[in-house]
Amino acid sequence: MKFLRINMKSLLTKMTLFFGLVVLAGCLALWLVSTNRAGEAVKAEAEDGMLKVVKQYTAMQDNRIDTLKYIVENVAARNVVRGKAGDREATLEEKLAVLAAELQQAEKLGFKRMGLIDKSGKAFYPDGRTADLADRDYFKQALAGKTYISSTLVSKVDNSVMFGVAAPVRHYASGEITGVVFGIVDGAHFAKTVGSLSYAQTGYAFAVDSTGKTIGHKDQELVLKQVNFIEEAKTNQELAGLAAIISRMAKGEEGVGVYTYQGQKKYVAFAPVKSTGWSVAINAPEDEVLDKVAGLNRVLLVVSALVLAIALALTVFIARSIAVPLKLAVDHLSVIADGDFTRAVPEKFLRREDEIGQLTRALDKLQHDLRPLIGSIRSDAKILSTSSESLSAASQEVASSSNEVAKAIQEVAAGASNQASSLQDIVALIGAISAQLEKVYTALNNVKANSEETTELAGKGRQELDLLTASIDNVRQAFQLVTEKLANLDKSVGQIGEIMGVITGIADQTNLLALNAAIEAARAGEAGRGFAVVAEEVRKLAEQSRASADKIKALLDTVGAETGEVVETARITQDQVTNQIENVKNTVRSFDHILASVAAIAPMIAAAYQEMDKTVKSKDAVLDRVQSVSAVSEETSAASEEIAASAEELTASTEEIAAGAQQVLNVAKRLDEQVEHFKV
Repeated sequence: MKFLRINMKSLLTKMTLFFGLVVLAGCLALWLVSTNRAGEAVKAEAEDGMLKVVKQYTAMQDNRIDTLKYIVENVAARNVVRGKAGDREATLEEKLAVLAAELQQAEKLGFKRMGLIDKSGKAFYPDGRTADLADRDYFKQALAGKTYISSTLVSKVDNSVMFGVAAPVRHYASGEITGVVFGIVDGAHFAKTVGSLSYAQTGYAFAVDSTGKTIGHKDQELVLKQVNFIEEAKTNQELAGLAAIISRMAKGEEGVGVYTYQGQKKYVAFAPVKSTGWSVAINAPEDEVLDKVAGLNRVLLVVSALVLAIALALTVFIARSIAVPLKLAVDHLSVIADGDFTRAVPEKFLRREDEIGQLTRALDKLQHDLRPLIGSIRSDAKILSTSSESLSAASQEVASSSNEVAKAIQEVAAGASNQASSLQDIVALIGAISAQLEKVYTALNNVKANSEETTELAGKGRQELDLLTASIDNVRQAFQLVTEKLANLDKSVGQIGEIMGVITGIADQTNLLALNAAIEAARAGEAGRGFAVVAEEVRKLAEQSRASADKIKALLDTVGAETGEVVETARITQDQVTNQIENVKNTVRSFDHILASVAAIAPMIAAAYQEMDKTVKSKDAVLDRVQSVSAVSEETSAASEEIAASAEELTASTEEIAAGAQQVLNVAKRLDEQVEHFKV
């Protein structure tokens, strides 16, 4: 059933249980304190009431005993009893006659008989009877000069209860104690009045003498048997509590106590009859004394139940007013955590002015603030994906162009190496020409013989120069192609740098947006943890994009610098090649002059020396230029090798750029997929 499906972890249940337990504990504490205090108050009231009753009774008995003692003392003080009958000693009969007359008056106060005891302990009664009372305590105490009340006695004849009152008789002349006047008082009156005392419903009184013997009780059997509970307790431990109370009573103490008798716990108050050494106690069962407390307990239980019910009802009401909006906020945050920002917060909670209203308004503001942020991230993710695809394609094109440049540079290096070898041959040939010209200086007579050889050598030289001219022209064309390719490469590198600038800006903006999203998720607390994880992943992807973009930019800067150096080197090399071509042309023209001179050497022998001098000078210039061209050719070869190495590094860099661009593209796709999870 629905009411049995209780969520013990819900705030409503926890608050209801907590406050219910608090109120229950308060009610229990109030009940315990009230019961304890009420019990103590009722107990104290009962003990005080019983003590007052028993003290009133003992005071009354003290007055009665004083009256009885006064009667006996008055009889003992009569002149006749003291032995004076006019001017002579009174006889025993005269004395007993006085006792008989006084007895008639004292019977109304409970006296049953009176007698006179001589010093030997022999008792004489007015009716003529005698008895030996020498062992009686009251005789011994009175003979010692003290009026004494004995303990109760049980008649062996009729089981009647009685006690004696004795007073010393002093001789009228000598003042010496000559005997004792005693009266036997009916103890039934005392026993009945003690037995008639009561408290509560079943509480009763009892009396003991100074030895602990029972002299008054509602159970007459205890009186007749003169039960002494102090002695009984020696063999019956259940009577130990009662015996302890009676011991205090026998000592003449006044007070209250508790004991258990016949399985029932009782409160007791006791006080002594001071004139006799007796003590009277009155008791009451504990359940009767605390009966008022039981009624109070019932009232307190009913009140506590009502208070608990009202408190639980109020707790449920208050807890629902808190838990229901919180449950709504938790459910709404769960929807947001799932990426749905389209559900609106109920208006009735937004209008509340308490903390619940503040919470729902903050939740609504969070939703409205995150919605454009997610849209912006989604748009930037698409831009990043598109730019990454463009960067990847451009990187692949750059890699392809780099491979072509590397191949072209390798061909240029091979041509430059061949050119250097050819120029070394030319230098050797020009050296040979120089040797021949030296011979011309030393032996003009052999000019004719050597002119044919010179013509042949010049023809070969002319052919070599033509080859050199063609080779240098090929080098020039190759360098022109290299220069164009390097210019295109430098332009592509610049375009890649611009694209990387855009990617870096996008990565920075994405990182900033991810940071803002993480901050907002942190404000949302536990409910925003899922969104915080997404924001953290977006931030990491943005940082990876920024790091990859920075690495690509560094590589592009290196490639751009190296490309610029290669372009500059190619331009210088191209200028040198152009100059080399011009020098070779000059050499060709010189050889043409040499050939013309050799052809005209026979008819112009007279001018041979002068022309030879010019030829020598031209030879030196040609040698210098050829050596210069050779040096330039060697430099061109070395530069070509450097360009080839740079082209290989450029190819490796472009491959790294392509890999980085692919990584950025993958990151952009993952970012786009994660952002598509949100609904705005």
